Amino acid sequence: MSLDDLYQRVSAAILNADRLEDEGASRTKVRFAKLSVSFLEQEIAELLPASDPEGAIARRGAVRAALEAGVHARVRELVESYLDEADAELAAELNALVAQADDELPARDVRVVPAATYQIHAA
Repeated sequence: MSLDDLYQRVSAAILNADRLEDEGASRTKVRFAKLSVSFLEQEIAELLPASDPEGAIARRGAVRAALEAGVHARVRELVESYLDEADAELAAELNALVAQADDELPARDVRVVPAATYQIHAA
């Protein structure tokens, strides 16, 4: 697929995600639409170096769309793959998106039961 085709597809995907959100579509539909944007941006990023302004934009877009889709593991995976080639400014922006993803993760309610409160019975 050509770069021009990808630009057209990502623009349409962004408009679709925004439209779904504005229309109050289900969270699942909106998240799926944003994830589609992330994958298209990733395809653009694979064709352009991070040093190219459009390549940097695509990398930010792929990560931001994954964050908006709520797929935090993808945020981390993308950032890890992009950091090696990122300049200081892009690296700082990508790391800020990872920090935002970390902040958005729900706190887990973990309860530890002390061993003294239960007994193991041999059969």
